[in-house]
Amino acid sequence: MIASESSRTVARRRSQLPHFPAPPLLRRHYWLPRTIRPTREGWWFIGATLAMGLAATNTGNNLLYLILAMMLSFMIASGVLSEQTMRHLRLQRELPRRVFAGAPASFGIRLMNRKRRLPSYALHLREADPAGGRGARQFLIRLGPQDRAVWRYALTFPHRGRHSLPGLQILTRFPFGLFAKISRPLLPDPVLVYPGLRVLAPDEVPLVLGPGWRERDRRGHGAGLHNLRQYRPGDDPRLLHWKTSAKAGNLMVKELEDEDRPQVYLVVEDPAPQTPTAVLETNLGYAASLAAHALRLGYQVQLVTADGATECGQGEAHLDRILERLALYEVPVSPRPLPGPAGSARAIHVRLDAARPVVAAGA
Repeated sequence: MIASESSRTVARRRSQLPHFPAPPLLRRHYWLPRTIRPTREGWWFIGATLAMGLAATNTGNNLLYLILAMMLSFMIASGVLSEQTMRHLRLQRELPRRVFAGAPASFGIRLMNRKRRLPSYALHLREADPAGGRGARQFLIRLGPQDRAVWRYALTFPHRGRHSLPGLQILTRFPFGLFAKISRPLLPDPVLVYPGLRVLAPDEVPLVLGPGWRERDRRGHGAGLHNLRQYRPGDDPRLLHWKTSAKAGNLMVKELEDEDRPQVYLVVEDPAPQTPTAVLETNLGYAASLAAHALRLGYQVQLVTADGATECGQGEAHLDRILERLALYEVPVSPRPLPGPAGSARAIHVRLDAARPVVAAGA
């Protein structure tokens, strides 16, 4: 009696506990959401099948019934085999490091067949062109089991800013070309498009971007020679001075001069109201080209806009920060005041409403 009451108590307590649903099972394969539609030949075949069905029903001829069954079997086989071709396909996209407006950017697609024994046939890969062109297309006649194919193509974005890729589609008409099985747009990855860069003409480079640095009388990582000393373990072998080492009978290394790299403030002024978009985009591309040119010369560059200023720095990572700020620049309703550059650094002012790229430079 006591045992039965205890079991009832345990069962009652279990019934009062909150119920949590079982976690969903993870998909082992990438499922391609897709649609199916008849091709032009498929519509003719469907019409012929309906006509054959009416003729067989009205006449009762066994031969017509046999032909009708064969035509229906073709349709069923086409659906089954095309579905098998599209199953268990995995897509991976390779994005470029930088995408510039108006310049082709190289994208990569890796298509993998995850089926263990069955291949996939007649795969069409396509992606629309963001600029409204023909788009990129690729055809794979066969993709074996556990096999992969790599496809590289170029897309061009006409404008800067944040964009999403049009999305990749996979299509197959296997095996008879009666039906086209098409996937929905896949991998619409976001892309940040930088303003277009170009090589500056000599008359477009401001005079303040002269020789980029001067040497200091102390050790550093410059180009001038500061001193010669004996080699120590851990020194860079590229700094060995072989002629002096041969004369002294001992390894001698070079100590280089430190370099004082000047700073440049790139000030981008807001445009006047109703400035044409083409003029604005051209001048933003010119400002981006100026920043890349100054960093290539060895300057430390700081971008100053009405939205704020970046840090003063060098290198490819700093160029990406400047390009990102210019890519996300939004035109205000009216020009805003700019923060003045501090220190004795050189300043380059870029007017975004000028009919042609114009800079006002000052020390």
